[in-house]
Amino acid sequence: MSAPKADNVENNEQESLLERKIREVELIKEVSTQVNKTLDITLIANTMLGLMDEHFGFKHSMILILDDSKEHLNVLATYGYDKDGVGAKVKVGVGVIGMVAKRKKLMRMANMRMQMSYMQAVKKEVVKSNSEKIKETVTLPGLENVESQVAIPMQLDDELVGVFSVESKELNVFDKEDELIITILANQTASALQHANLYKLEQERLAELNTAHTELADLNLNLEKKVEERTAELVELSKKLAKYFSPQVYDSIFSGKLDVTIKTQRKQLTIFFSDLQGFTELTERLEPEVLTELLTNYLTEMSKIATKWGGTIDKFIGDAMLVFFGDPSSNGSKEDAKNCVAMADEMLEKLNEIRKDWLDRGVSKTLNARMGVHSAVCTVGNFGSQDRLDYTVIGNGVNLASRLESNSEANKILISEDTYLLVNEEFECKERDTISVKGFSYPVKTYEIIGKRSSIVAVNQPLHEEMPGFSFNYNPSELSDSDRAIKLMSDVLKRLEKQKKFNKS
Repeated sequence: MSAPKADNVENNEQESLLERKIREVELIKEVSTQVNKTLDITLIANTMLGLMDEHFGFKHSMILILDDSKEHLNVLATYGYDKDGVGAKVKVGVGVIGMVAKRKKLMRMANMRMQMSYMQAVKKEVVKSNSEKIKETVTLPGLENVESQVAIPMQLDDELVGVFSVESKELNVFDKEDELIITILANQTASALQHANLYKLEQERLAELNTAHTELADLNLNLEKKVEERTAELVELSKKLAKYFSPQVYDSIFSGKLDVTIKTQRKQLTIFFSDLQGFTELTERLEPEVLTELLTNYLTEMSKIATKWGGTIDKFIGDAMLVFFGDPSSNGSKEDAKNCVAMADEMLEKLNEIRKDWLDRGVSKTLNARMGVHSAVCTVGNFGSQDRLDYTVIGNGVNLASRLESNSEANKILISEDTYLLVNEEFECKERDTISVKGFSYPVKTYEIIGKRSSIVAVNQPLHEEMPGFSFNYNPSELSDSDRAIKLMSDVLKRLEKQKKFNKS
């Protein structure tokens, strides 16, 4: 061959090689563009198989993906088969596809009809391996009269992602020169599949997180609801329990200031006892329901007054009432005594109102209260057993307060000398008879509360008013007949009411 002809041949070969490389680059670009358009794994696989047929004439092909256990390959997508076989499994190391996955190297098979034993392995990609039996649920697609097969590992950074397999009924249909470009495209597809799989896993993880977040939100909502319900139950229970304790004791227990254990202490207290005179007789005359209502009304009003002045309600004994000042909180022995006497004085005023209500309801018998007050050092705290406690006060001082109450006149407050010395600056008192009390070796001086000094001063002040048609002059020091004065005032008030109605008409 002459030199010019040789040069032409060489030039033609170079041009042909260049054109091939250009086509390969364009093909790589096209495949890359197509498979990276989506993050849908199945769509990526089907796109790859379609392009393989378009550019290389691969009429029967499939892509298998390595599972998480790295022991099996699962059919992801197929092309050209009657049955798609998606989901079929191939054990790593079994058959052409399995061996390619194991070795991570391309395998080319030709004249396959002459290798009947090998064909059995191809047709039964799922077989017994050692003593392990793999149950075939989906049949692996395959050509009956296959002549040639090539399987290419799909890798990303030397890690196996899957296998690209092609079958043909023709002999030596695969061009060896195409192996490199097909391998590149297979790996490029592997990269897209891996990214898509990561995206899928991330979406699944986000979905799981969203589900978990929703479940957690529901759980929190249910928990908050249960907490609210439980809190409401506890609040309701605490309200019920509060009825069995004095407010001061209740607050001290639930604030932690007072331990729920057997514990007592000696403290300066002022003790108050009250009792309704004639109540026993009243119980025989009234129906139990009516009696209960009246007694509840009386004790409720008295309790409000006791709480208002800071008294600790110890107990109710029928119509009797025991209140003490100075524990669990105290304003000082002097102030505690003054508050106790002020409480008793207000109770008598309230009893007058209650008595009128009882009269309106047909309770004709007048009910009168006797009250006794004594100040002394007493033992106060939790008494009882390990299972049941009673917050109360004991000692001779309590007994003396009870005796003062029983010796008091109706609707009067009888106090001891110890209390008198603490309250006489604020309350006008009148000395009464001495009494003998068990536990005291000496007679006990007693005093009756007349009223608050400021109130008494106001009552004893003269009053003089004049206006056209009316003149009023009141001088307590000169008044000799209070009953007649009251009757006269009542008559004047009645006349004024009649005059008022007459003027309106």
